[in-house]
Order: sequence, then C-alpha cells, then structure tokens
Amino acid sequence: MKVNIYKEKNQKLRLDNPLKVSVIIPNYNYENFIIERIDSILLQTYPIHEIIILDDCSTDNSVSVIKEKIKEIKDIKVKLIENEKNSGLVFSQWQKGLKNATGDYFWIAEADDSCNNRFLEKVMEPFQENKKVVLSYAESKKIDEENNIIGEDCRDWADIFHTHKWDQSYIATGEDEINDSLSYNNSILNVSSLVWKNDKNLFQIFEEAKDYKVAGDWYIYLQVLKNGDIAYNRESLNYFRKHQKSVSTTVKRNIEYSEVLKIQDDAKASFSLSEETLERQIERRRMMGFCEDKNNKNKKGRVAWLIPGLLKGSGGHRTIFQNINALIKEGYQCDAYIETDPSTLPGKLKEEIESFYGKSNVNPFAGWDVTKEYDAIVATSFNTVKPVMKTNCKRKMYFVQDYEPWFFSMGDYYIEAENSYRNDINVISIGKWLSAKMRKEFHLNANYFSFCADLNVYKKLKNVEKEHAICFIFQPQKPRRCDRLALKALQIVKEIDPSLKIYLYGSPKISIKNIDVEQLGIISVEDCNELYNKCEVGLCMSASNPSRIPFEMMAAGLPVVELYRENNLYDFPNDSAILAEAKEEAVANAILKVLRDKKLQKECSTKGIEYMKNYPLEKGYQEFLTNFDKFMHDKKFDQSEIKVSYKKDPIKESEETIEANKKIKKDVVYVSNAVPNQPPRASIPRRAVRKLKRMLKK
Repeated sequence: MKVNIYKEKNQKLRLDNPLKVSVIIPNYNYENFIIERIDSILLQTYPIHEIIILDDCSTDNSVSVIKEKIKEIKDIKVKLIENEKNSGLVFSQWQKGLKNATGDYFWIAEADDSCNNRFLEKVMEPFQENKKVVLSYAESKKIDEENNIIGEDCRDWADIFHTHKWDQSYIATGEDEINDSLSYNNSILNVSSLVWKNDKNLFQIFEEAKDYKVAGDWYIYLQVLKNGDIAYNRESLNYFRKHQKSVSTTVKRNIEYSEVLKIQDDAKASFSLSEETLERQIERRRMMGFCEDKNNKNKKGRVAWLIPGLLKGSGGHRTIFQNINALIKEGYQCDAYIETDPSTLPGKLKEEIESFYGKSNVNPFAGWDVTKEYDAIVATSFNTVKPVMKTNCKRKMYFVQDYEPWFFSMGDYYIEAENSYRNDINVISIGKWLSAKMRKEFHLNANYFSFCADLNVYKKLKNVEKEHAICFIFQPQKPRRCDRLALKALQIVKEIDPSLKIYLYGSPKISIKNIDVEQLGIISVEDCNELYNKCEVGLCMSASNPSRIPFEMMAAGLPVVELYRENNLYDFPNDSAILAEAKEEAVANAILKVLRDKKLQKECSTKGIEYMKNYPLEKGYQEFLTNFDKFMHDKKFDQSEIKVSYKKDPIKESEETIEANKKIKKDVVYVSNAVPNQPPRASIPRRAVRKLKRMLKK
C-alpha cells in the first residue's frame, strides 16, 4: 500500500485570524522528492503564511526543479535561499530558516518527507487551545523511496518500554514529557512531524546543538520543553521517509552512545526524575550494547549469550536468564542474542523476557549475528555452538542443560548435536551427570552447578488441605518428558485406585480421552507450589538430564517419582525421591507405593525439605559464578570425581500393576505435538531463510 497526497481531498479551512505558520524546507540533493514535499505543503487545509526553501549547495538538479516549481505558486510568499558553500550542519540550516521566518509558528518540513494534507490543521489545534504549548507533533507513517508504507506508525521506536503512552493524543507539561520519555529516549523521531512556537531563544539552542553529531534534535527538544508544554496527535499524519540516504542509517553507535549519556545526564540534573525513569535511562543505554564505565574495576567483563527463540513456560530459558542475572549482579555486562525475527526491537524482546521469565537487566538483541567485541561468548544449545565457534572471541563456553542428541531420532540432528561437544569449548552444566558425561565421553573441561530451588516460592504451606491426588508435569512438546509412558502409568494407577485425582500442568490444555484428568495448563510458580502442597505424589519424567521441577517439588515437601536411568543417578538424593524402571507398570507401582505408605510419604516429604534447605537458588548461582570466574581467568575447573548419589535399587513392576494393565481396554488418546526428529525453533533452515531476507532488504 502506498501514500498518495494527491488523492487526499479535503476542504481548505476558512479562518478569520489564523495563527501564522512559516514553513521551512531544508534541501540537499532531494530533487526526486522536493516537488511532492512542496505540493504536500500547498495542499494543506490550514493556511500557509510563507514558504522558505533552503538549498545547502545541492549537487543534483534540485535548485532548477525548485525554481520551476516556484513559478507555479501564486498565492503564497515563497523564498529560495541558496548556500554558496555546503554548511555541513543541519542546525545551521535550521538557524537560517528561523532567522528568515516571520510567522508566529514554524514547521521544518524536511525535503524528503511528505504528509497528509490535514497535518497542519490537526497539529495547530493545541496551540489554539493552550497558550503554553511550544511544540506540537503528530504520529508518523514510515514510507520508502517509492511511497510504499513500511510502517503504519513509529510507536514501536518511541515506546521502547511499551508504556502505551502514545496510544492516545495528549497535551503534557514539558516536565512531565521529559520524565515520561524524553529523559531516556528521543521519542520525537522526525522533525517533519513537528510544529514549533517561534521564539528568539531557539537560535542559541540550535547553536548549542551543533556540538552533537547524532542527538542534536533530541537535545533541542529537551531544552525547549524546559519552558513549555507539548502536544501529540496519535493520527499518522506525517510521512517519514526511510531510504539509503537517511542520515540515521550511517551514524556510528559509539558517538550516539556518548551523546545519549550526555543528554540523559542533563535531564537528570535539570529535573527530579522518578526511580522508574532513572532505571529506564540505564536500560536505554544497555539496549545499545555498550558496557557502562569501561574503566570501572568492578566491571568484570562483557559476555554475549546466544539463545534459542523464547518460549513461554520454558524452564531451560528461565535457568539461562536467572544465571545471566547472577552474572550481571556480580559486575558482568551480558548481552543476549536471541533467535527471532531480526527486525524485532530490543524493547519487545525485553518485554517478552520479563513476561516469560521475570525481571532481567540483560541487553537483548535479535538474531545471532555477533559483531561487537566481547570478553567471553556463551552457547546455550547445540545449534548456537557453530556461530559461537566462528567468532574471534578468545573465551568460549557452552552452558549445557541437557544431552541434546537424545532430543532427536538417530540422524543428522542427532549427529550435529553430538558433534557440538566435539569442540575446543569449556562447559558449565546444570547438574552433575552432564559434567561427568562431558568429561568422560568428550574430554572437555567441564564442571557443574547444583539443581536448586527458590525457597521463597517452593516451601511447605500451612493452610493448604492435602488431597488424594498426584500431579504430573505434562509437556507433550518435549519427547524427553515421556508423556505416553507417564499417562499409561497413571491409567494403571487409576484402574487400581479410581478415587485418585490426577492433575496435569506445564503446557496448554489439549483433548485427552480414556483417562480422567484435570488439566491446569501453564501456571505460575506460586500456583505450582500450592499444587505440590495439596498433592500426595509428584511425577516428573526425565529421559535425559533431570528437570529442576522434581527438586522444586521436594522443596515444597512433595514426594517425587522419577525414572531410574543413568541420567538421574548423579543428582537425586536417596531419601526423598523414588526412582522406577522405565516401564509403565514399574512407574505405576512406584506411585502406588508412595500413595499407600503414609509413613514413606511423610519420610520423603521431610527428607526432601531438609535436603533442599541446602540448595537454595543462591547456592546454584554461587557455584555457577565460581566456575564462570575460573573460566574468565582461563583456569581449569575442579576435576574432582563426580559420583553417583542415588544408590537404591529401582522400583520394578508388580503383579498387581501388570494385571491392572491387562484389564485396560483403551489406551489414553491425545494429540501429542512432540516431534522427536526435528530441531528446536532455531533451526538451520530458518536462519538461512532469515539471512536471505536480510540480504534482499539491503
């Protein structure tokens, strides 16, 4: 869809005493757009006092085109001012326009932009309503060189923290506007969208702005609003053109960063900013990917993390961001490169991260293209290892949470995942088993941090009534969670004990037949703890590395049933978990043992709480930080022998569970969305397609 100003038919306003508006058009080599720019002004429904066209020594045919166009204009005073030498500074042109403007208000209409023919009518209304208004602007559509609409508005750029401030039109005091937005981010993205109240002091402010290479306009807005109000119209009446000649596509980020810092400090010194605003100033700088206070000895280094696409309810992602937060707290700067659409803005990523996994001070970026220099770079899944290994970064680490080859059937992805461990890379894993496996099979420098739980969340509750119930973390999208085996075991238990209530949670609700269950969907951590308190048994199946969930169950005093497999023997204690052979009848028998033996229930509950008291989240963070600090100092991890911790025999099937299984006529029926022979979201084909799209856009 395109904008076409010549089809926007509107009636000219008949005003007895209109506020006089001077239109200033700065031009440099925009012969392709200058005619439409002038026409967009002539077509305004609001009367124009005068037009001042400034040409900054263009090298194209702009001047000839402008002179021919001026001949057609009969009813408006038009003045063309040609520079003999290029000024090199946009603010010098603004000063020249201001010096020649005789109107009470002026509009700097950049030569390559355009607008709706009711732009001026709408933007001038606040000046008539409120004499304190000194700046009034409208929302902007984004257009390309061919007038194609590439964005219906610019709110995604302005509203980086998703405050929804710009969802409605408003008039605000300058101080409020600075506190709400301009103190941390330039929310007025295009000067063409803005009309100014003429003031003799502006000339000096424009002069001061010449000290800035990038953020001079932002500086000007901040100074002007120290002494007046601002108005905003949410209609996209301005047409902001983005093309290869736009200055904003060629600026250097290090200059921009220093200027952002300078302007933010000015706002901080001039106004009493709220704590939330001060935090947003910091976040805005972090989004730019620069380390604060490079010479500060408390800053331990800059770390890049490559992370697969965000998934709501993903425990793996939650663990990644929790440990990133621990590093940030210790003085590291962490940037997260997330597999997603490259056009996704940092503010949107930030919002998703915090919505899914809680508060985080990480700097998020879209895509895995790491171009900045870092002291260390961290892979977090098998398909992030290749891009990590391709970087020139000296220190490379693999944050391993599971044995990913087992996610796939034998084939390409299995081999690729297995080969991710065959690199010269350090490993920190969650849990002992993975580190033991990395050392033994792949001869890697590997160490672990323990499975821990947030003891402020997962704990015994006094006022929750115990039910004859079991809860199962049901995640059919993850084959390693063995949902079919678990549901079959639960069906056997239900055949023997029809009164048992079965709760499923951890994934969206789906249709399940031939077993009576209550699906809770994805629930909060607080609701998880309440669920663990009211159930008699917790079932969590891990065919690869253990989940953190059974440890959280234990912290809440819930006896756990898990699978007796190599992967679970290094991290579970003897006394608070029951491990069963990986057979449906054996898992059913383990569940029945706990349900029937109240003494065993109480013992597992008590021992689980006692065990987990020694494993608060802080312990895991400290173990991780200790290992990470060694990694950053190029030291070998502790290579002490990692031993098996669960030494009991597995629970086997019983005659009762075997016979009960024979009586079941219909198996559990449901649609599983698990696809064991496909890669995670961040697949190689998707990256290739996205890379091609980015190339085509260029």
